[in-house]
Amino acid sequence: MRPLTRKLFRDLWRLRAQSAAVVALLAIGIGMLVSSLGMKTSLGESRDAYYRDDRLSDLQLQLVRAPMRLTERIASLPGVQAIDARVAAPALLGLPGIDEQITAKLLSLDVPDKTPVNQPWLVQGRWPEPLLGSQEIVVNQAFMEAHGLQPGDTLAATIRGGRETFKIVGMANSPEFVFVSPPGQMFPQPDRYALIWMLRPALEQAADLDGAFNDLVLRLSPNADVAAIKASLQSLLGRYGAQTAQGRDRIPSARFLDQELDQLATMAKLIPPAFLAVAAFLLNVALTRLVEAERANIGLLKAFGFLPGEVALNYLGMSLVLVILGMVLGAALAQYLGEMMAALYLKVYRLPSLPFETTWDAWLIAVAVASLAGLAGSINAVRRVLKLSAAAALMPAPPPAFQHGSRLFERLTRQFDALTRVVLRRILGFPRRSLTTIAGVVCALSLLILARQFPIAIQQLLEVSFDHARRQDLSLTLIEAGGTDTLQALRRLPGTIQIEPFRNVPALFRYRTQSADEAIVGLMPDAELERLVDFNGLPQRVRDDGLIITQGLARQLGAGVGDRIDVKITTGRQVDLQLPVLAVVTVSAGNNAYVSLSQLGEVLQEPGRIGGAHVRIDPAELPAFHQAVREMPIVAGVSDLKRARASLARTFEEGAGVMTGIFVTFAVLMSVGIAFATSSVTLAEQRRDLATLQVLGFSRREVSYVLLAEIGVLTLLSLPLGVLIGHWFAMAFLKAMATDLFTFPMRFEPAAYAASAAIVLAAIIGASLLVRREIDRINLVESLKSRE
Repeated sequence: MRPLTRKLFRDLWRLRAQSAAVVALLAIGIGMLVSSLGMKTSLGESRDAYYRDDRLSDLQLQLVRAPMRLTERIASLPGVQAIDARVAAPALLGLPGIDEQITAKLLSLDVPDKTPVNQPWLVQGRWPEPLLGSQEIVVNQAFMEAHGLQPGDTLAATIRGGRETFKIVGMANSPEFVFVSPPGQMFPQPDRYALIWMLRPALEQAADLDGAFNDLVLRLSPNADVAAIKASLQSLLGRYGAQTAQGRDRIPSARFLDQELDQLATMAKLIPPAFLAVAAFLLNVALTRLVEAERANIGLLKAFGFLPGEVALNYLGMSLVLVILGMVLGAALAQYLGEMMAALYLKVYRLPSLPFETTWDAWLIAVAVASLAGLAGSINAVRRVLKLSAAAALMPAPPPAFQHGSRLFERLTRQFDALTRVVLRRILGFPRRSLTTIAGVVCALSLLILARQFPIAIQQLLEVSFDHARRQDLSLTLIEAGGTDTLQALRRLPGTIQIEPFRNVPALFRYRTQSADEAIVGLMPDAELERLVDFNGLPQRVRDDGLIITQGLARQLGAGVGDRIDVKITTGRQVDLQLPVLAVVTVSAGNNAYVSLSQLGEVLQEPGRIGGAHVRIDPAELPAFHQAVREMPIVAGVSDLKRARASLARTFEEGAGVMTGIFVTFAVLMSVGIAFATSSVTLAEQRRDLATLQVLGFSRREVSYVLLAEIGVLTLLSLPLGVLIGHWFAMAFLKAMATDLFTFPMRFEPAAYAASAAIVLAAIIGASLLVRREIDRINLVESLKSRE
């Protein structure tokens, strides 16, 4: 083994603590980068394969009732590959021991295992068999698992006021419902919402749609003229109450999954590079200070004939070894994180499988980024080695002039004792070194604040969405819009304390060249139960003279306050309107336009009609309330807001919560690593000075004071700066993670910031005390003769 190679490994062993910190940071950065990119690829490929193999629809529309004879004309439209004209009906389910309403969507099947569009995937059991009767059903997996149901169990359902009992023969999932959430709700409630497939004759009879369909899904050829097909569908089905056909991007399940993939891509862009940048910084600190400490050795190597390039390669090789070790550990970490993330995603998204796989692209990016981090971390040290001549290196380094500060600082230092002046002069005399220490602590604190900010933002989202915006106990949705008689009937339900009507209608918004399919929500101007609330929790009053739109919708349209946007109601009368934008509001969840309920009734030419009601209930009357609702055929579904909140909290906890916990853990480890590396490097630099102080008669406690005070002063200077930069970094991250459906509010919580600073401070104190023990082991003779 060549002498320089042996020296390289001796240096690595001697600096094993700092090296371990650098390797750990590189491994974390690479592991998170590869797992994020791999998870995005795996989730995307699993989604695409599921959609392709089980034939997810490209277009879908709902209508009131259309005869089946139209299906041949629809199937013959240019660009249409396959259609399924289904019967869809809402139902209320009853389970023993559960008083609350359970809602369901029933879908018809013609040939269960050969459905041309949106083929359900049978997980367990079998499909209904026509010869054995019409009361057999297949239920979605999430609902059956939530209630412990098995094939062979029975399920009672109320369909249009009629009570029937079905036999469960199978459990299935569908590409149409990868993410299952009740209509009008953004979050899954697997125990309170079910999907049920049953044979067409049985459902036609139960829903009173013999020989008709009310739900159409289509698959299109790759080059199909989608606009022309939508226009043809509207021409054929408009008279039957058809809504405007909507594309795959408007399927709620597909939309959620698409936005999840976007967030994964954003996370891969922001989080791993931050860790790798810190690793590069730490590597730069360690190597640069090693070069300074080995100044004489470098001079000797050059004096013995080693070329400057050979000596420089020794230090570059150290960086290369650390990068390789970091990549090996990062690969193992990536596989672990990726498999864990895949298991979490399978709990939320009902995919047939989700194997975690990484691609060569991800690995090439990881190798390139890690190499760049290693090069960036070592280039400064290499440049110093090349620049340092043998003669200059063999001479002791010139002492600092301690004139970097102003005369005021010099006068201030005279006010302190000798040891404190040593500390202050070291800080002021080596400003670059002091700044690098400050930068390291700032990086650690910033990442910790970022990691802890996400759960705070989620908590804020929950509080705004449920404590401020939705304060009702239950929301009732009607099968079709009702009038004042319907509202009075709902008001008379047992236990009703307060009730407020609402109405949601789908609409196509256009402004200049931009368009968006969303919904207009009609609310009472003085609503107290469900209100329009911005992401800071401030209520916004809906008005009669125009629209209030969300920030996401405004961004999609490119519209602002004062603009007049075209609105086409895509259901019922399909009215065309032009309404002014009165305000743009940033909300936590949702992407709609809001108007007063009375104004919505006027523009729809249906004054006084409602689509449902938000209700506050006397808890003691809940069983009677649910029993009464179960006997009302006009009610399509009941949403329990407490359960919705619990479901959302659980979803975040199982998904983002776990990932946030991992980030916090990594950030804490990084803080400890930076603190330990900074302390140990500082000790290595001061070893000779500390030994000199001991020889001059200072006690070990006094000598320890010099080491700890320098680190302490720099840490105290770093903490406020770290809080500010961490706050800014967290704001930028939450803004980047926002989607059309969710905006993560930034909330400043002094306690959380103080806790983050305390964690970093504790890590630095612990690491410094650990390093301080080395003072007891300083060999005075060896330390003082090392430069001779």
